[in-house]
Amino acid sequence: MVIGFIGAGRTGCTLGKYLNGHAAVAGYYSRTRQSADNAAAFTQSSAFYDLETLVNNCDTIFITTPDRAISEVWECIRHYSIKNKTICHFSGSLSSGIFSGIGDTGASCCSVHPMYAFSNKYTSYLQFNTACLSVEGQETAIQKIKGLFGGLGHNVFTINSCDKAKYHAAAAFASNYVTGVMHIAIQLLKECGFSESDARKLLAPVSLGNINSVLADGTVRALTGPVERGDIPTIKKHLGVLEDADIIKIYKELGNVLVSIAEEKNPGRDYTGLKDCFAG
Repeated sequence: MVIGFIGAGRTGCTLGKYLNGHAAVAGYYSRTRQSADNAAAFTQSSAFYDLETLVNNCDTIFITTPDRAISEVWECIRHYSIKNKTICHFSGSLSSGIFSGIGDTGASCCSVHPMYAFSNKYTSYLQFNTACLSVEGQETAIQKIKGLFGGLGHNVFTINSCDKAKYHAAAAFASNYVTGVMHIAIQLLKECGFSESDARKLLAPVSLGNINSVLADGTVRALTGPVERGDIPTIKKHLGVLEDADIIKIYKELGNVLVSIAEEKNPGRDYTGLKDCFAG
């Protein structure tokens, strides 16, 4: 397998650095020469300044551009000689359906999404071995990706094309939206007089402990706290001190989710009073 990357950002650099040594990484094409040069130097591969030259030198093309550019890239490379090549993009929300007309080219395609935070262009590869990946598309391309990443010890799951948006929403809830909830928690502690640094230290054990419990035992067994206990007075105190209308709305909406989990955990307990607290 000879892999060429179109896109030299965090995803492309992480994958190229991680895969080099396990597969042949030909190099990078990017909108700017500097980005291609930097990625090539980092991954000990080559910089390509002509898109068709990169395509001709590879049997597998990884499109690691922002989502908005994937269609544009495909419209360029579909007119090259790509018969028997594998074309992959790494968007979490877009399916392989974006490769319109691929059947006429003789190539195969798939979309691949690592459930992983590419937070740093030059260090994210160090922990990439922990990532699980999901793939959908044409069977030939799927099997090639499973062979590559599965051979490196990754769990590689197959999903349906029609589920990509829902799958990506799940990823957003588990990552970006958790960041939003933590931002609220930190702001509330800052209102109590804590510095941001101390607020993060204070929240770390309970946050990490809860995430670990959910991942180990599932949400039902992991649920604790005033909602699970049916502690209406405490919930009312919370609502009484929250001042921002948007935060109150978030608290109530998430509270309703927690009630549904609590009802599953404690089927004999009456949560009607809590539902009234979270109504409206």
